[in-house]
Amino acid sequence: MHRIVKAAVTAAAITAITVGTAGVAQASVVIDAAGKGFVGKGDVQTALGYNNSALQKAVDAKSLVFTAQQPTSQSLTQSVSQSGTQLGTQTGTQTGTQSGTQSATQAVSQDLTCEFTNGNGTKTFHRDGVRDGERTGSRDGERTGTRDGIRDAQREGTRAGTQSGLQTGTLAYDLDAEARKANQYTGFILKGWKGQPSYTETGAPVWNAPIFGDWAFADDWTFGAYDFAGDYDFGNYEFGDYTFEPVTGAEWGEWDAAPGENPDDCLRSQNADKITQISNVITPGAITDGAITDGVVADGAVIDGAISDGDIVPGDIVYDPIASGDVIASGNAKVFVNGKAL
Repeated sequence: MHRIVKAAVTAAAITAITVGTAGVAQASVVIDAAGKGFVGKGDVQTALGYNNSALQKAVDAKSLVFTAQQPTSQSLTQSVSQSGTQLGTQTGTQTGTQSGTQSATQAVSQDLTCEFTNGNGTKTFHRDGVRDGERTGSRDGERTGTRDGIRDAQREGTRAGTQSGLQTGTLAYDLDAEARKANQYTGFILKGWKGQPSYTETGAPVWNAPIFGDWAFADDWTFGAYDFAGDYDFGNYEFGDYTFEPVTGAEWGEWDAAPGENPDDCLRSQNADKITQISNVITPGAITDGAITDGVVADGAVIDGAISDGDIVPGDIVYDPIASGDVIASGNAKVFVNGKAL
């Protein structure tokens, strides 16, 4: 006579679980991917230390619970982002124009000759003088400056990892007892998984280093003012002609005249009818350049030069929620009876 005794334990339900093909885990215990197989009574007795009588009592009391465990792995991905700042330096050139004035002196000479009709004859006079002048000019220059800037950057990336775990479940079974001498059972038929297996993580995930894309600069450079440390490098002044004061304002020396003679006699109006001819010639001489007085510098436009990129200073990495893949069986299922490995 045969009789069937059924017992089961309910496992915690989880989703996205994939059961791999199980093989022979130990001696005579065989279990397939569906959790079906056969356990001989000797394996149970060895695991629990039962003799035939103790095994018979345990079966009758429905106190035998078969479970299985299977190693698994689970792939994990996580998006990451990181902000950064970059410093830069930009050179610039600026043109400038400066006005200047230059003073000068010019030698002048005056020759005066007049011929009198009253018997006084011809009178000749000479004197030297000097007069002041001035001219204006301008010159162009250039100078180089630098300025510092900053801009923000962002980059996206991912990292991948795995989570090792232990897939556990409970096996439903029928016990097939064959009526032999002493009514002993010959083994246990495992009739497959009952419900969804539970999943237990064993250890922290193992991640690779984040893999980032290139930096993306959302903002343009933000620069401060140029620092022009050096002075303008000016060329030579370009001057116009001197403008001299009238000769009447010149600084004259003494007349070269014979004793008793006076050049004013030639120039007095009351002597006009006594003079047959008169010559009064003023001759400009050599010009002696004086000092140049620099004027105000008029700054021109700044022409921006190349930007020298500095290092990017990374900020903290921001981790998005973890995306978990399926739990994949990575080894053979191992069968237990009352928590003891078979």
